Amino acid sequence: MTPATLTGLAAWLTVTLGESGTLKRPGPEDVTRLALALEPRDLPDDLDADALFLHRSRHVDGRWPGLGVLGAHDGFDFHLTTGPNRRLAVALGWQEVVEIEWDGRVVGLVGQPPQTTWDALRAALHAELGGEDSSIPPPYGVIHRVALMNAMNPTLVGHVASLGADVYLTGQLRPSAVPAVRVAEIGVVALGHRRTELWGLRRLAQELEVAFPGLETQVYGLL
Repeated sequence: MTPATLTGLAAWLTVTLGESGTLKRPGPEDVTRLALALEPRDLPDDLDADALFLHRSRHVDGRWPGLGVLGAHDGFDFHLTTGPNRRLAVALGWQEVVEIEWDGRVVGLVGQPPQTTWDALRAALHAELGGEDSSIPPPYGVIHRVALMNAMNPTLVGHVASLGADVYLTGQLRPSAVPAVRVAEIGVVALGHRRTELWGLRRLAQELEVAFPGLETQVYGLL
């Protein structure tokens, strides 16, 4: 059994999310209860925790004095929201998952979902993530491949379509990309920026409890 400590949690976050500087503010080493939130405004003033994790840790200021603060931004976004989020692909049961590169960077994943219809795919996404912000159905009924992307613009839409994707999944629907979506004849599901972040936060809490048995986590700011 690995007891949780503030420095141990920070080290685990650095390795798991590939981000340095995850210890934002020192505090007591022993951590039994860890609060997790996207940003300070999601947390109550009276916090029953030994430390806290924030996706956006700015503006903590002098709140929660005595508590250590952990944080990760870019690594959290990369691994746990939209883009190359293999955890979400596994949770959704995708097969033949391949990373999508653009301009020398990994920007997403493309894979084969178990669902073969638009309605079934959206139902699976809603069950896992809790809903969507908006969507555009594809002109054809059968779904073969879907892409999970961390951005949306006309060029990326065309690139994803060239890889055989029938549906483009991302955080926010960009109106400037809609004409390209029509030309490419693919569908779009805007999963919601905050919704995908909260999925990542819940998943992070679960993985921390597995890595540090005895650690109690509480996620704040849920939809």
